[in-house]
Formats: sequence, structure tokens, C-alpha cells
Amino acid sequence: MKVVVIGDVSWAGQYHLGDEAMTEAAIDQLKRHGADITLVAGDPELSAEYYQVDTIRRLGFRNVPRPKKITLLSTLESALSGEATVPKAMAPAVDAVRRADALVIAGGGNLNSTGEHHLFERLALTRIAEFFDVPLFVSSQSVGPQLSKDDREIVREIADYSVVFGVRERSSAQLMEGICAEPDKVVLTFDDALLIPQMAASSVPETKITLPRSFVVGSFTYHPGATELPPRDYYYEVAAALDHIVSTCDVDIVLIPHMGVLGPGDTNDRDRLGHARIAEFMVSDRVHQLPMISAAQAVSVTSGAQFTVSTRYHPLVFGPAVGVPAVGLVTSHYSMIRMRGALEHVGMSTLAVPYEAWNGLFGPKVVSAISRDREELKAHLDEVGAASIRYQRAWWDGIAARIRGTGEVMTDDVPTPRTYEWGTPADQDSLAVFAGMHEALNRTRNRLALHAQERRRTAKEQAVQHSQLTQEVERLRKDGQRLRDEGRHLEQELAKSTEAAATAQRSLQRQVDEIRYKQRPPGAAIRDGARRRLRRWRAGT
Repeated sequence: MKVVVIGDVSWAGQYHLGDEAMTEAAIDQLKRHGADITLVAGDPELSAEYYQVDTIRRLGFRNVPRPKKITLLSTLESALSGEATVPKAMAPAVDAVRRADALVIAGGGNLNSTGEHHLFERLALTRIAEFFDVPLFVSSQSVGPQLSKDDREIVREIADYSVVFGVRERSSAQLMEGICAEPDKVVLTFDDALLIPQMAASSVPETKITLPRSFVVGSFTYHPGATELPPRDYYYEVAAALDHIVSTCDVDIVLIPHMGVLGPGDTNDRDRLGHARIAEFMVSDRVHQLPMISAAQAVSVTSGAQFTVSTRYHPLVFGPAVGVPAVGLVTSHYSMIRMRGALEHVGMSTLAVPYEAWNGLFGPKVVSAISRDREELKAHLDEVGAASIRYQRAWWDGIAARIRGTGEVMTDDVPTPRTYEWGTPADQDSLAVFAGMHEALNRTRNRLALHAQERRRTAKEQAVQHSQLTQEVERLRKDGQRLRDEGRHLEQELAKSTEAAATAQRSLQRQVDEIRYKQRPPGAAIRDGARRRLRRWRAGT
């Protein structure tokens, strides 16, 4: 079977660990069922090397204004119906989907208004698939939370055409049930990246690294998110949290960047620069900054850790997948949704802690509990980890069976495990209150940010329209001036023509008079003279 897969991979030569992991897992699961893959990628040559599949470029929606995106979609629709030429950037995708047995949208957090080019790419592929009657399968998505009215309609169209629409957290499932015309299509699944440890091998290159004997994995955004902290203060707070872990647990810290160029060469990637600043602020020197490594290698490193702590999302997927507790420091509404969603699937949602409440409040208690309950946590994660892997493999078995026509997709949501709670009931109550306030604040920020984004977009579109109208008015003014000048010229030419015609008429009349005079009969002069004298005589009397 032939399958076209789109994931947010290899943009500008970058390796975005979480998105690459989900796409690699999707490819691996489809290959397990004998599929031939064509991958839509930012850098087709690089992704072909990484995943050993055919690749095509993206569809041309990146870095173009929204009105242009809408025009491109309209041109695509006209081209599919034979009324126009397929846009050059879309031709490979149209050809690949036309020959495919299925289209798969691999996992990601791209269905939101902050990255609208992703929405338009996936909508364009959906319309191509629908035109050629190719079934669509959507896996492992976060939807929103920033989603404008227009973008909700895009997501609705994608979901309504899909055979099944997999989401990776409960909040996305609830949102989609209000968007999708057939809510039964929406299935709450795990994140596909948890299947990375189950791959026989990865073709993505590994980097030579050295690890300490006992360590905790850390992975942190280079920016402070929605915390509103200056970057320096953000790095300082992270450094303080890591110093506490070092002194309390007698471990080293291993920092794994989440996005950059694979390998040890490029040290100017933003994540690596951010990790370097964190290391500078740490009091302890027991910190190891790794280069950008592959998802498979990151999972391998994580499997040897005591636990992980991060402001990034995917360490919370990788850790439980290999039996390692994972702590998420929540810096925004978006990270809260994903972090809590991933940890909820393994019964550890209480390890998603608001960033602002970590140092001096919940952090020491969480670290103490993880150290104390390590054996209990490992047994718990081994149990739920095995169940999650069985579930997610069955999810892909169902997709493959549906493509082949030998079975149906899975429609059961993930099972709900028992919840691990650290600290006392009072601690849990305090966490719930703080997290609720934190979520409400970040949701408000998110809503205001979306409103501001909509206002900016509207203002930009109005500015473009104003510019176009100004140009049109100027064109009409120039056309009017040109017509006035032409009118005056024509009036002058008409006057000249009229005068010439009058002159010609007078000349002609003289000639006629002369001819008539010459043609008078004999005695006409005597007659005319007599008539004149008679008129004078009468006038005198």
C-alpha cells in the first residue's frame, strides 16, 4: 500500500525532536505493515536520508500572507477541476496523493492559529485527497488552544473528511467533539512518540556522547514562555531548580536540546545557547550539555536517568515510555494542556507543576517524593507503559487494516490508570488551587493573545486593502487626468476642424455663387439692375 505522510519535519535543516519522533513512529508503524511511504518534508533530501523513504517538498504556504494562502487554495481547487494549472509548489503533492492509498497527518501540535501555514498545508492535502477519493487518517494531535473562528472551520473540514481523528490529550478531544460533525471520529490516544523505544532500529544518525553514572535529564526552552520573566531571570530560576536536584539527589544533570542541527557541530542553536546560559548560572559544575541528538538516542539516554525535568513537552512522553518519572514545569496554557494530557495518560498528572510554583514551594516536595517512591513509580510506569504501547500499536494496526480494507480503525479511548499523588492531601489541594489559578491566568493570556493576533491580522488586511484602494484611486486619477487632457485636445481639434469646415463651406459657396453668376442667361444683368431700381423706388415711396 502507498501512503502519503505529512509531519512537521526538517524545516530549514533543523531537527525538532518531538515532531520528528512522532513522524518517525508513524513511518515505522506503517512500514511494519508493508507500506511504501512518501513524506512531505521541509527539507526533502535530509528527511529522505533520515527515514529512508521517498520525500516531496511542502506545498508553499509558509511565509506568505493569509490572503495569498486563500488564493493558493482557490487556485488548487480550480486546477483539480481542470480550470487552471496546479501551482508549482503543489504539483508533487497532487501527484503523490493521486497515486496513494491513504493520506496520514502525523502527530503534532500544529492545528492552531499560531502556525496557520500548517493548517493550510493540511487543508490543501485534505482537499486533494477528497478530490481523488483517498482516505485521510489523523493521528496524535493537539488541537488549539489558540484557534480563531476561521481556523476552526479549517480544522472542521479536515476532521469531517477524515476516517478517524486521533488526539493526544483530553482537552483536545473535548474541543474536537464540539467542532467535528461526527464526534465519534475523535479518539483519545497516546502520543505516537512513545513507540520510539519499540522500533527495531532508527536510520537517523546518532552522535557520540559520554554520560555520567547517575543523572537526571533536563530539557528547557530557550525562552521563558508566558512566565513574563526576563530571559536572565528565567535561566537563573531553572539553574536554581537544577542545583537543588543535584544537591538533594546526588546526581548530575544532562541537558538535551529539543531543536537544532543534529550532531556536535553547530553550537549556535537557540536551545543549546539557552542550556549554556543555564549551566553558567548553576552553582554546581555537575552539568553536561549534550549536542542535538535524535529521538531514538534521546529516549536511550532517558532510559538511564533517575527522572526527567523540563519545560519541554516530549520528555514527558519519553520518560514514562521507558519507565522513568517525568516532571513538567508548566510555562503557558499550551504547555499545560500538553504536559498534563501526557502525564494524565500514565496516572502522573500531579507532576505537571506551574513553573512559578516550583522553587521554594512544590519543587522540593516533588523531588523528595520521586526519590522516596522510586520503586513504586517504576512498577507503576512499567505496568502503564506496557499497556500504552499495546494500545498505540493497536491504533496503527487499525489504520493499516482500514487502508487495506481488511478491518476497521480503533475507536476506544485510552484507558484511565490510577493516579500517583505526591505529598500530603494539603499539598495536593494547594497544587490544585495554584494550578487552577495558573491555568485561568494563562487561558486569559491566550484569549487576549488570540484576540490581538486577530486584530493585527485584520489591521494588516485593512492596510493592504487601503493600499490597494489608494493605488486604484491614484490610477483612476491619472486615467481621469489623461482623459481630460485627451478631451481638451479633441475639443481643440474639433474647433480647428469646425473652423476649417466653415472656411471650406464659405469657399465652396463663393465658388457656387461664381458659377451661378457665370451661368446666368442673356439680359440677366439688365433684369437684375431693373429689379434693384424697383426695390429702391418702392422703398422710397
